[in-house]
Amino acid sequence: MKLFFALLATLMLAGSATPQKPWWEQGPLRIIDLTTSISRIDYRDPALLARQKAEQGYDTEHLDIMQMSGGLDDQGFFFVSKVAGKSNPDYLKKYIAEAKKQGIRVFVYFNVHWYTTKFGEQHPDWRQIRENGKPLDGVYDTGTDFCVNTPWRKWCFQVLRDLAAYPIDGIFYDGPVYRPDTCYCKYCREKFRAKYRTEMPSKQFRRGREFKNLVDFQAASLADFLRDSNAILKSISPHLALYMNGGVRGSNWATGRLNRVLVPEQDLLGSEGGFISGDLTRVPLWKPGLTARLLETQAGGKPTVIFAAASHKPWTFSLLPAAELRLMYADSIANGASIWFGITPFEFDQPDMDAIAAMNRFAAGNADYYRGTRSEARLALVWSETTANFYAGAGAQLIDIDQIAVSGAGNIETEFSGFAAALARAHVPFDVIDDTALESEPLDRYSAIVLPNVACMSDRVAARLREYVRNGGNLAASFETSMYDDTGIRRPNYALAEVFGAKFAGKIAGPMRWDFIKPLGKHALLAGAEREMIPAPIYHLQAKATTAASLANFTVPLAGRYEGVPAVSDDPALLLNRFGRGTVVYSSGDIGAAIAGFHTPELLQFVSNVARQFAPPQVELENLPGSVELVLRSQNKGDRLLVHLVNFTGEMTRPIRNVVPLSGGVLKLKQGAGFGSASALMSRTQLEVEKQEDGGLRVKLPQLSEYEVVVLERRSTP
Repeated sequence: MKLFFALLATLMLAGSATPQKPWWEQGPLRIIDLTTSISRIDYRDPALLARQKAEQGYDTEHLDIMQMSGGLDDQGFFFVSKVAGKSNPDYLKKYIAEAKKQGIRVFVYFNVHWYTTKFGEQHPDWRQIRENGKPLDGVYDTGTDFCVNTPWRKWCFQVLRDLAAYPIDGIFYDGPVYRPDTCYCKYCREKFRAKYRTEMPSKQFRRGREFKNLVDFQAASLADFLRDSNAILKSISPHLALYMNGGVRGSNWATGRLNRVLVPEQDLLGSEGGFISGDLTRVPLWKPGLTARLLETQAGGKPTVIFAAASHKPWTFSLLPAAELRLMYADSIANGASIWFGITPFEFDQPDMDAIAAMNRFAAGNADYYRGTRSEARLALVWSETTANFYAGAGAQLIDIDQIAVSGAGNIETEFSGFAAALARAHVPFDVIDDTALESEPLDRYSAIVLPNVACMSDRVAARLREYVRNGGNLAASFETSMYDDTGIRRPNYALAEVFGAKFAGKIAGPMRWDFIKPLGKHALLAGAEREMIPAPIYHLQAKATTAASLANFTVPLAGRYEGVPAVSDDPALLLNRFGRGTVVYSSGDIGAAIAGFHTPELLQFVSNVARQFAPPQVELENLPGSVELVLRSQNKGDRLLVHLVNFTGEMTRPIRNVVPLSGGVLKLKQGAGFGSASALMSRTQLEVEKQEDGGLRVKLPQLSEYEVVVLERRSTP
């Protein structure tokens, strides 16, 4: 009888308890991918390897268990599989047991976007087909790829079942993706024809309803594949997680990786925000953080992961300096994401790994300050995937660091990056939101929204932005914003003409390589930028003010840089308009691109002024340079504020080898009522809090190396 009542009590408690979150939502996660698939899967004793990963502070991993030199095939499975073409030692069985002992969660890394040409030739009906009818080749120079709509999916699903027979924790898909001229296989053609009652259009003409249907079709095909994959895993165990290498903050039309379409079929959302390549002086310092902010917008509350390569791409067997690794880590977790590091076996034993290990220990020891946080930004910067997919000024992001570049007027990457740099350097907290947020999600939490050449815009988005401004929201926009519909078809006038207080005059002017804009008088938005003339953006739309006032006009173009003092033209450069209860600034030029390309001080100041007047920050910094990024988040319904400071102050080059420590910094909280204590997590110190007569707080900061988190706690009421 006692046993019966004990069991009954246990059941009653279980029934009344709050359901526990899945393990992948209890992060943040500290993930390693030791890329043994390009060398030897079993290169190290499993017990030693698992222990080393745990000692470096990782609690999760993407485990390479399939050999992949030159691409994947069926010859290099180091686990038992019904579709293996060759029997290899069962390394997975041995390793999983050791990983469990070390408390490491294991996602198996499954490459689903790169196969050997030989394996492709053995399965010609699986291959992606180019628009010209030829099989895809040249993937990572030497390989091929398969299509999710072919019988390959059955082979893939069998591999899933075989892997899930082991006590793993999940599957990570690297891919799947399409390419700029695929897939036109017979299976895709039949599926498209059945859905749209027409033939597949070309990918070469990137505008109009037909092309939009193709983009939607390919994203839906990937979503179908993910849905079926996740169903298989969850039928085996609800504790198995699935996610993929997701869409980037770039143009995803070529790959089909539209995160908003794909995230419902995944348990986490990840993207390669920490892959940096080439001349790093041209790569935004805050690239990981910008990607993390966009993922948070797109994830619908699911966990996010920033994938960071420890190497300086395209050199796979290289290693970034320790300072770059710490900054990449800090910028990711500061913006609410978990971190993943891809490391080759050559680098795994290097002393530089101590940099990541120290950050892992910090993140583990302070995990409570990273759970359940939300952004407190009052300004939103828009990354328009619609524009990225349908606008002529957009390239295409492929896989890894490969991309189709674009140059000339309206480059949306440089336009976005310039505005992001201006906001970050002004210490203005901001979110990154997308077209879906503009179209269907609440906007009233933001005092201001910035539209950096959001050229392609649906009627629905335009209507919501009109309502947002009419009700008191503030707006800043540039260049061709709203000049195209959501399929890339040009409008005769801005969809936001009434909001801008201007109309399109019918022409794009430029390039203006040595010309100017001239302020027409003093104005608060031009404070600190008082110049007789300011270097002009390279391109601009000729516009006519209707209800707006011009703060500055373009000068008449000079035939040469020394052709005398230019006269002022009738072309407005900066327009200010009141619409309803809101205020709007419209730059007819691509000032974001000018900032990204030339770092024009006056334009940086102008964007800073707009941001601070349209959306005054809650927190301000004194005595710290613009190379310190400020991220403001909160917990406990705002009773705890978390001020993340990421110090990118290097030695005026990249890769950054050493960060310059900064002293004498001050944090000011404008509305400090109720906040009684402040502490610094990295420094492990209590901070002095000074109350100000205006109700604000002033906090002296400790010396800032790469990263600090200042925690402000509201006093609990008795």
